[in-house]
Amino acid sequence: MATITGNVTDLSANFIPEVWLDWVYDRITKTNNFFKSGIIAQDPILGNQLLQPGLYVTIPHMNAIDTSLATQVWNNKNDITTNGMTSGTENDVKIYEAQSFGNSDYDDLVTGAKTLDQITAQFTDYWGVVDTQRLIQVLNAAFLNADIATAKSFNVGKEKVFAATDFVKSMARMGDVNSGKPTQIAVNSGTYNYMVQNNLIEYTQPSVGATPIANYNGLTIVQDDQIPLDAKGTTAAYIFGSGAVNYSVATPQNGVTTDRDNLKQGGISAITHKRVVTTHMAGTAADMTVESDPTKWKDDLIGGSKALYKPVDDVRNIHVIKYGFTIDPDYVIKGVNSEVAAATASTDSTKTPAVDPTTTSGK
Repeated sequence: MATITGNVTDLSANFIPEVWLDWVYDRITKTNNFFKSGIIAQDPILGNQLLQPGLYVTIPHMNAIDTSLATQVWNNKNDITTNGMTSGTENDVKIYEAQSFGNSDYDDLVTGAKTLDQITAQFTDYWGVVDTQRLIQVLNAAFLNADIATAKSFNVGKEKVFAATDFVKSMARMGDVNSGKPTQIAVNSGTYNYMVQNNLIEYTQPSVGATPIANYNGLTIVQDDQIPLDAKGTTAAYIFGSGAVNYSVATPQNGVTTDRDNLKQGGISAITHKRVVTTHMAGTAADMTVESDPTKWKDDLIGGSKALYKPVDDVRNIHVIKYGFTIDPDYVIKGVNSEVAAATASTDSTKTPAVDPTTTSGK
């Protein structure tokens, strides 16, 4: 018999039977647009390794040929010197995690709620929120590395009003690597609406009746309010090339279970998920010199103060750019797109929007 600990769902305390309509089952409001956009997508190769023994996955890399070597003279007097190849490894830390939700038989019988069905229906949404939060934590940790920040970020730490010229300067961080051509830009919804105000967005109609697709400078816009937006309107845009994020999750044996304890609280059930997951920017690796204990990786990501990732080899293989900027604090809305209230809010509806003065269209 299972022993289930913790606080299970208790709806009976709120049950007033005089008037009781059908249950309305609320869903998580976070959009998980990083998944819907394809920025976070399952890596089938990496996923096969997650259930192997160990706390991290090691991926061997054969480095590219050294193009800085000068060509050699070819004649019948000089020997040709043979050069070797170099190699390296990329570590991906595996995070082992679990979650469980449950209810009591009595509670469901008294209230008529279908709690287990609600739990089952929302577990995917729950993990989607966790994975989105972790991606943002991973991006933060990666850009704490000086080499990555220098090569792949612009104006982070010295943010100023969003400007088209600064956006182009940030795009220059991608270089001429065709496989990493930017395809999407992820922003807080406050930024999106600021861009709408300033006429920075173009819309593409994919087909008759379909929802128009919002674009900025040819990049599909992904809105997600888990991208931080502070009280002064300081935020960032993440510009993604194809295949920019390596993500994989695996469910181990007995990874999804429904457990029963027929005595505790008159009989309770719990649905439990266990999984192994890894997330990192392509072209980066876990820097084990910063944190050598993989079991601390999750807490370090949440802490957000350690540069946990480093370039694998060439920073040109990193296909994510971080552009830091500010928007009008009027777009900072506590509880909607920010965890904090705006520091100051403008009441002057006649003020001129702060748009890049070097352009006429704002694009």
